[in-house]
Amino acid sequence: MTDHRLDAAGKVFEVLGIEGPSEIVRDGLSLLVRRSEVLLRVRDRSAEPVAAREVEVARALQESGVSATRLVDESLLVEGSCVITAWRWYDVVRPSTPTDCAVLARSLRERTRDHFGVSRFDPLGAARNAVAHIEIGDAQADFVRLRAFELAERWAAIADTDPAGTVIVHGDLHGDNVLVTSEGPILADLELAGVGPASFDTAPAAVAVKRYGADQGVIEQFVEAQQFDPRSWDGFATCVEAYELWVTAWAVGVRERSGELRDEAQTRVRCLRDGSCEPWKLL
Repeated sequence: MTDHRLDAAGKVFEVLGIEGPSEIVRDGLSLLVRRSEVLLRVRDRSAEPVAAREVEVARALQESGVSATRLVDESLLVEGSCVITAWRWYDVVRPSTPTDCAVLARSLRERTRDHFGVSRFDPLGAARNAVAHIEIGDAQADFVRLRAFELAERWAAIADTDPAGTVIVHGDLHGDNVLVTSEGPILADLELAGVGPASFDTAPAAVAVKRYGADQGVIEQFVEAQQFDPRSWDGFATCVEAYELWVTAWAVGVRERSGELRDEAQTRVRCLRDGSCEPWKLL
């Protein structure tokens, strides 16, 4: 069966005048399709608020001088039942490192304190949205919803009290979301980004060590390069829990795409629910 999102991408490429073959870059909660020097992110219309916030953040980062992916068209492009954002394609010259990620986290912390017109960062809402298409009564999706509810009060208490400040945070700052180009490292995948506690962008490095089996040196390198260590702040533990829930919700939301994803969703839910963990896999 033809994916309606891929059909929508093809029509938008035609509208933009981009010719040539299309390549599916990634298929998850959204579909990433490249043609020539343009990358389209295609979502179902229900995710239009997410796409709108992503565009809003991209504009703010450009105004602030933070290195991030640039929009080809600043409009939300609607085609059929899909909403699409259009981005410049970047060629990667090498894999990113924890230092690359941390330098960008520092740039966000130092340059985006004045962008309070940008929407709020909401990792718990993102977790709920990731499983919104799964019916009530599904054990894994219901676990995500319940855990988001349980974390809500603690998140509200720390969201504006970070000693590092309230800034635009990326929200999913790990190596796959940082592109090292000939122009230097840049932020990609802005779909979670918004105004929130600066310390949150250290959470992915902490979770890499805690859940994915990364060496302790990963987070030590990260905090050294960003010139700030949030681990002594009592709100940081809540940031870590919120990020763990997001990556778990993502796995649950896309689990039907492969047996490997189904297994990983089960592993992550079981870990957070029962505390009996095996290492998580990066998929």
